[in-house]
Amino acid sequence: MNNVPVLSIDISKSKSYAALFRSYGDPYLKPFPFNHCPSDLSYLSSQLKNIERDTGKKPSVVMEATGNYSKPIASFFRENGYLVYIINPLQTHAQKKKSVRKVKTDPIDANRIAQVFYLDKFCADHSFEPHIQELKSLCRQYDGFNDLYVETQNRLRSVLDLYFPLCETVFAHLRGKTALRVLALFPSPADVLSASHDELFEALKPSKKSVSWCESKIDLLILAAKESLPLNQAQASNVRILRNYIELLLSQQNILADLRAQMVYWANFSPYYSLLCSIPGVGEMTATTILAEIGDIERFPGPKQLVAFAGLDPSVFQSGNFKASKNRISKRGSSYFRKALYQATVAGISNLPGGPRNKILYEFYSKKLAEGKPTKTAIIASCNKLIRMIYGILTSGNPYSLSH
Repeated sequence: MNNVPVLSIDISKSKSYAALFRSYGDPYLKPFPFNHCPSDLSYLSSQLKNIERDTGKKPSVVMEATGNYSKPIASFFRENGYLVYIINPLQTHAQKKKSVRKVKTDPIDANRIAQVFYLDKFCADHSFEPHIQELKSLCRQYDGFNDLYVETQNRLRSVLDLYFPLCETVFAHLRGKTALRVLALFPSPADVLSASHDELFEALKPSKKSVSWCESKIDLLILAAKESLPLNQAQASNVRILRNYIELLLSQQNILADLRAQMVYWANFSPYYSLLCSIPGVGEMTATTILAEIGDIERFPGPKQLVAFAGLDPSVFQSGNFKASKNRISKRGSSYFRKALYQATVAGISNLPGGPRNKILYEFYSKKLAEGKPTKTAIIASCNKLIRMIYGILTSGNPYSLSH
C-alpha cells in the first residue's frame, strides 16, 4: 500500500484536519482544517480528483474510528466511490508512543494516521446492507433506552424505600402496568389505608386477573401499608416525584416496545435471523443484536475472527521466561455483540424442569465446571462455543440441530 494516494483525516466533532499523500513519505497537501459541511467536503473531493489525475491512481480515505463523528464523513466518501479505511485508535496510539517527543496536535495526528495506514495492512471498511444499517442503529438505541429504563426503575425504587417500603412485597415487578397504576392512584401507605375496598379493586381490575387474585392483592396491599414505616417528611414532593417516575416508566415502556417491533421488522429481511432464532437460548432481541453486529458472516474468514470481534479472545502476556497462566479476555471487540452472546449463553445453559434449554451448551458448560473452572470462566468458554455454533449455522445455512 506504500504507493497508494491517501487522504488521512483526524476527526473531531465539527471541524477536522486532513492531509493528502501521493505515497508513503510524499505529501501532496500539508495538514489543513475543514468543517463538516457540504462545501468543505466538496473541496476535499476536488483535491482527491486532482491527485487521481496527477498519479493515475484512485486515492483511499483513512480515518480513526471516532464513533458518531466519523460516520457521516466516512459515508460521504464511500457514496462518492472511494475506499474508506477505519483505523482502531489503539493503533495510532501505539505509533504515537514510538515518538521520542511527546507532541499531540490535530495536524500531526492527521499525518500519523496516514503513517499507520502505510506501515500496516488494512481492509476497507465494509458497507452494510440498508436493512442491517437500520437494524444496527435500532439495536444500539434500544440498548441505550434500556439502560435509561433500568435507571428509572432504580430511582423509583429508591423513592419507594423511603415512602412505601413494603410495596415490593405486593407485586413481583414494580415495573408492571398494574403495579404502576396502583402506585399512581395510592402512592403512600396512608392513601391505601384510607381507600375503600371498591376503589382498590377498581385499580386492580384492568389487570384482567381473576377476582381471587385481586382480593389477595388487596389483602397484601393493606398489610404492606400497615407494616410500612414511611418517612413522613416532604410527602407532597415525594408523591410528585413518584408519579413523575411512573409516567417516565410508562413512556419508556412504549418506546422500547416500538423499538423491539422495528428491530424484528428489519431483522426479517435477513435469512440469518431465522437461523439465529433456531438456536435455543437466542431470543428475538438477542438475535437482532447478534445479526446487527455481524452483518455479513462472510466478513469473517473463520470462527477465530468472530471470537476476536466479540472481544472474547484471550489476552497473552509473555516476557522472557515468564508466561502468564491467567489471561483475561481482550474485550477489544464489539461490546454489544459480547453482551448479547453472554445473555444467550446464560439462557442456553439454564436447566429447566424439562431439561437444559440448549443441550450442547449445557453439556459443554458442565464439562468445564467438572474440570474445576470457575463459573464465570466456564460461561466465557461457553460463549466461545456458542460463537462457533453461530458461525457454523450461518455459513452452512442450516438451522440449529444437536449435531452442532
